[in-house]
Amino acid sequence: MELNREKGVAPLYLQLENVIRMEIESGKYMKGDILPSENDYIEKYNVSRVTTRQAMTALVQGGYIKRFRGIGTVVIYDKINESIEKVISFTEEMKKHNIKMQTTFCKMELICPDTKIAIALGILKDTPCYKLSRVREVDGKPLVYTVTYLRKIVDMPLTSEVYTESLYQLLREKYGIRIARGNDTLEAALPNETIQELLRIKEDMPIFIRTRKTFLPNDEIFEYSICYYPGNRYKYSVDL
Repeated sequence: MELNREKGVAPLYLQLENVIRMEIESGKYMKGDILPSENDYIEKYNVSRVTTRQAMTALVQGGYIKRFRGIGTVVIYDKINESIEKVISFTEEMKKHNIKMQTTFCKMELICPDTKIAIALGILKDTPCYKLSRVREVDGKPLVYTVTYLRKIVDMPLTSEVYTESLYQLLREKYGIRIARGNDTLEAALPNETIQELLRIKEDMPIFIRTRKTFLPNDEIFEYSICYYPGNRYKYSVDL
């Protein structure tokens, strides 16, 4: 890949930064890998040492790399990895990784579902259900936008502050509702304008969509959730 030197385009250091960042996010260079030297980049892209160092400084500040004397430039960026083992909440998953999470947007509503949601929950269209919308951030960056629909089997408050932490823990401890099992469907897509705004990503950034259904011990559907993750910050792994 060559850098664009036409008039009016982004500065060379910014183009080089984007090239290296994309190589890291795509997995070409993983956490712990040593990047090529400055001289390698200078020769490969025909840029100055100043340009190369500007790009590297930006990547250091962005949390992608770290420089070690006598070793070189080491990748420290890593996607947050969620392992599909059992049904646990996003909050509980982050705690497993010792990651501090913040809920920056939260809205709880009682709605009459459309046909798609009613079918997913196994209820009639005129049967009210709860809709919980949340954006969760890690290190000041949005990691997931979640829309959760819950069957109304108990009366739950519409106060948003109640739902900033683990939903499953709240359901267990306050309402005695326990999730027996779940089913996740995974797919990749491009974000619409709403997702772009909430996750603060560009239109060409792929997103990872996880659609989840959970079931009560009597095998009734209780939850239908759609979770949107920026593809450059999140991954799933499956133990087979």
